[in-house]
Amino acid sequence: MTDVSGINTSGSSSAASYSKLAENMDMFLTLLTTQLKNQDPLDPMDNTEMTNQLVQFANVEQQITQNKNLEQMITLLNAQSAASSVTYIGKDVQYTDSTTIYDGTAVNFGYTPSKAADTVTVSVVDAAGKTVRTFDKPETSAQHHSIVWDGTDDDGAQVANGQYTFVVSAKTADGDALDVDTDISGHVTGTTSDASGNYLLIGDLAVDVTKVVAVKEPASS
Repeated sequence: MTDVSGINTSGSSSAASYSKLAENMDMFLTLLTTQLKNQDPLDPMDNTEMTNQLVQFANVEQQITQNKNLEQMITLLNAQSAASSVTYIGKDVQYTDSTTIYDGTAVNFGYTPSKAADTVTVSVVDAAGKTVRTFDKPETSAQHHSIVWDGTDDDGAQVANGQYTFVVSAKTADGDALDVDTDISGHVTGTTSDASGNYLLIGDLAVDVTKVVAVKEPASS
């Protein structure tokens, strides 16, 4: 008999799964009909395997139907999320990341060591990986700390507009590295979405909307 166990009811789309199930069902019925036509009347085939196959088909069909409903629910939720993302446009958001777009406006960056550190270094790196600014004596306690970067490099010169990343390193007295949570703020200029989710546009940077932890009106308002 045809084996239906190879049908993927979780990773593939419901349409593809239905197509595969239909192909297997057709093959199953063809083989079953052939066996019934050619069986020995004095020694008929065992019904157990046929029954097991029918149960498998019923179970797989049910799973595919459930997946189809989940896909529809996810599509609706994504559509609702995409629509709600529009309300972020024109707002300043704080999100859990360390990369932003510098546009001439001071950038607010935050970091939280997992526990008290002996040493902490905080640097700003440009899109090419070059360190443009290193901050003096960052706070080391195990709490949230904020740094405002005015867009200048270590020589006091203004950097060009573009993408910049804050790099934080925290270590214990023994030299062991500590985990550090980071957050950063930016001004939302638009939204976009794809199959993986919905995103806020901060300049040319796309930020996953699920990373947003705070929303504020722009200071100029």
